[in-house]
Amino acid sequence: MPDATETLAALLRRCCIDQDEPRDVPRISLAEALRTGTDPLRILAYLAGLGLEVRSLDDLLLINGDDTEEELHAFRVAEGVAITIASDGLWILFVP
Repeated sequence: MPDATETLAALLRRCCIDQDEPRDVPRISLAEALRTGTDPLRILAYLAGLGLEVRSLDDLLLINGDDTEEELHAFRVAEGVAITIASDGLWILFVP
């Protein structure tokens, strides 16, 4: 299990094939996304549709406990919580 202090850059190097490594990962304030109800990849709306209420960064990690969910994977990193959408190869970083 990776150390929780792993940086986003280190996570991307570990998880992505060089040519598939995202160059620009959106960095979103979770507090702002919760206040406005928006995030560019609509992760919060997707999780709400699955019945997961997100109030903190730790809540984003709950998706990893759903054995039927194959699309999203969440990772604790030094900057916050990074989430990848498997089918698209897209990443987003939620910060406090």
